[in-house]
Amino acid sequence: MLTYRAMGAPHKLPIQRAFPSHRDSTSPPSDDAITGDRQQTIKALRASRPKVKPECDRCTSTGRKCDGYYIPPRKNARKDPNAVTELPIAPERCLEVVRGTSGELRALEFFHARTAPNLSSYFDAGFWTRLVFQVAHVEPAIMQAMVTVGYLNQRRDTGTKPRPMLQSVIVDDNEGILSAPLKSFRQYEATDHNDTFAMHHYGKAISLLAQRLEDPDAPTEVALLACILFVCIEFLRGDVEPAFTHFKSGMSIALASLSAPASPKAVLTTARIKEGMLPFFHRLELLAMLFGQEATYEYPITITEAVPASFATVREARDSIVHLMNIGLRFIRRMKKGRYARFVLPDDLAHQAGIARRIDDWKTALDSLILTNNISHRDLDAAKILRIHQLILTIWLGTCCEIADCASDAYMDEFETAVSLGEALQHNAAGTTSEQPEPYHPTFLFDMEVVSPLYFVGIKCRHPLIRRRAIALLRQTMRREGLWDSYMAAAIAERIAVLEEVNLTTLDGSELPAERDRVHNTEIHTMARVSRNQYMLRYYSKPDGLDQEWKMWIEHIILETDLISRPELLY
Repeated sequence: MLTYRAMGAPHKLPIQRAFPSHRDSTSPPSDDAITGDRQQTIKALRASRPKVKPECDRCTSTGRKCDGYYIPPRKNARKDPNAVTELPIAPERCLEVVRGTSGELRALEFFHARTAPNLSSYFDAGFWTRLVFQVAHVEPAIMQAMVTVGYLNQRRDTGTKPRPMLQSVIVDDNEGILSAPLKSFRQYEATDHNDTFAMHHYGKAISLLAQRLEDPDAPTEVALLACILFVCIEFLRGDVEPAFTHFKSGMSIALASLSAPASPKAVLTTARIKEGMLPFFHRLELLAMLFGQEATYEYPITITEAVPASFATVREARDSIVHLMNIGLRFIRRMKKGRYARFVLPDDLAHQAGIARRIDDWKTALDSLILTNNISHRDLDAAKILRIHQLILTIWLGTCCEIADCASDAYMDEFETAVSLGEALQHNAAGTTSEQPEPYHPTFLFDMEVVSPLYFVGIKCRHPLIRRRAIALLRQTMRREGLWDSYMAAAIAERIAVLEEVNLTTLDGSELPAERDRVHNTEIHTMARVSRNQYMLRYYSKPDGLDQEWKMWIEHIILETDLISRPELLY
């Protein structure tokens, strides 16, 4: 346990050791468009616009050049601590002066050429392609974390070739006893999880950060940036528990810094954290709740503050929908038990309606931004992603007080629109010159974009044709978004479809699964320390009636991949 003192107040930073444990580990249990004419809105979203170079929204609005955030010198600093100094260091220049082994330099080059642009996605280019390199130039812990992330990302992008999905399923009985020996799952060694090169540099990053944090004047941003990179490392390793431990550590530091005593230095630090770092932790909280984690603090944004009257940029719309989803998921999780106990109060319904109104306000603001601004084609694609998020939140919120899983059938239009937007994104990513769009290039993203929303469609939309379109998109996407792997999501959604459709006589959508056949909830447990491709699933259904006991059973699922032997890519 490391002790970190930010603005005079000590805080605990429970950074775990990077070296692999020999015990098994599982994750904790998980639990419309623009106002006016609907078709006109979708057409507007799909319209192509001239591309423009993305810029930092905050700096663009003030007319100044942005070169990232000021990170104070590590030692013997005699400058005014309140002065903000620019560090105009280009990533290429950073790489030129770095010393290291050939493997380390290749990992850094991959981070620069592929990882940082991918992590930037639609909104965070300034953070990943500029700020991270600037800080790494003066902070060895950040440099070592970059090496680890770049190496693991290159292993993922170039070291494996997904095959057509092969599922190995072992079903537990109600007593929780495997019907086949567990050793049958150990044939896939978790090489990425225990990779020697990655663990060496991950361990160095943690050790260097611990040394750095012994300095009471160490910038808060260094600890927060390290937490973000450590989360990326654990996402790439597929390890849930340490990923969210790092997230919670960083969030506690960020929130404590925002409430620090007022001073000129504190004001500058607070502004940098609030604008540059805290949005990452809000999005990490969303990923954590989607993977079954419970919120442990009061959300710092109210429902009223979450949606402004208008958006100046698509990034503002992204931050706003993240707030709405975090607030909405808190309510959804609270209602999970109450609805099955038939204990939904009028105040609950009023709260649900209040969140729904703010979602409508968000739609209106996004629609106005799209219709009144000549935004780029890239921003239009970003708007499609945000619209998918809004549609899923609308469905989830609208059904969270209903005991019957059939309640989701009332949202077929929303399901279909979400899948159509996903298909448009897939086509745009492949380019429009080919007759048949190719799959997305294999990649790793820090944020949620399409994988978990399409997974939601795959498990909660019971129209056979729509859900199969969602599953097909997941198969073609070939990416990991945080801990959500598209192949994992496709395999689980496909398995649930098989379970639910067993009594259907046709799959043309003219009939839907009966309530008794539906899987109400699926808990996903990663088994990264046994096999990087193994998951344990626990299903919940109500086959004997909504007021009867739950039926629960467990399955293990393995996704098989081919490892390409390419020694020149391994260090």
